Amino acid sequence: MLSKIVVNLYTLLLEIGLWLLLIAGFVGGWQSGGVIGAIVGLVASAIFGAVFFGAFLVLNDIRARVKAIEEKQ
Repeated sequence: MLSKIVVNLYTLLLEIGLWLLLIAGFVGGWQSGGVIGAIVGLVASAIFGAVFFGAFLVLNDIRARVKAIEEKQ
């Protein structure tokens, strides 16, 4: 039971972390360069998030697919 709560919390924290990273990139870009800076900051933070959080998201997706396969059988 506790392990399921931890896994669900892990998924939620990854999602929140990605959104906060995008917001921070947008705000930081806006502060440094206006509208163009906001767009560049958003794109840069999305790329950074894909690189940094990508492996964790892939592991989470694999876990979800294995769980779906186990439930079929």
